[in-house]
Amino acid sequence: MPLTLASGKFWVRSFVNELHAWQGFGILIARLAVGLLFVLSGRGKLFIPERHEVMRQTMLNAHIPFPEFNTLFVSMVEFVCGALLVIGALTPLACLMLGGVMITAIATTAIRNIKASAPLDWLSELLYLPEILYLVILLLLFLSGPGWFSADSLILS
Repeated sequence: MPLTLASGKFWVRSFVNELHAWQGFGILIARLAVGLLFVLSGRGKLFIPERHEVMRQTMLNAHIPFPEFNTLFVSMVEFVCGALLVIGALTPLACLMLGGVMITAIATTAIRNIKASAPLDWLSELLYLPEILYLVILLLLFLSGPGWFSADSLILS
């Protein structure tokens, strides 16, 4: 049977529909990866004195008020909200809190390390920051929800 334009469109549409059926799996992987990243980062800052001190020094260098309190607060947000993402509970709240941490990190430290002179080079270096990637994934999870394999979906079902 010859391949016609109509049959080709049907095949593409079927393939795209099949991919959409797997989007929950992609959301799960994104949620687990970012959630674990924050759990492990927050854990290190909470329970490893050297990492806690590095974070406190970062706060001091960025002129963030109350550096000891904010070191503890940010570490707790990362740990607790990262854990919430891993299990898929209170996902919008966790994304907002972690997004706030990322925006603060970008504005106070990451953006200052960009050493580009041309606007496109500056934008390229900005988009290369891991904090930007985390922020984009958090926005995706905030807008899409936690997916089917989550505490939120079990509770809301």
